[in-house]
Amino acid sequence: MTAKRAEKAYICPGCSTAVLPGIAHLVVWQDDHLFGAAAGLAERRHWHTNCWTSRSYRHR
Repeated sequence: MTAKRAEKAYICPGCSTAVLPGIAHLVVWQDDHLFGAAAGLAERRHWHTNCWTSRSYRHR
């Protein structure tokens, strides 16, 4: 998500702090969700780019 398109605040699951509006970040979802692609998309999460890059294996 580009900084220009980031209009809402989210909580990053990697660090549990806010991803504020105007901050570029990653939007991540599971494309092979047990209940289908729509369910995976509905459970998407917004991550700080650094948090996603340095995440531990518990999030993979």
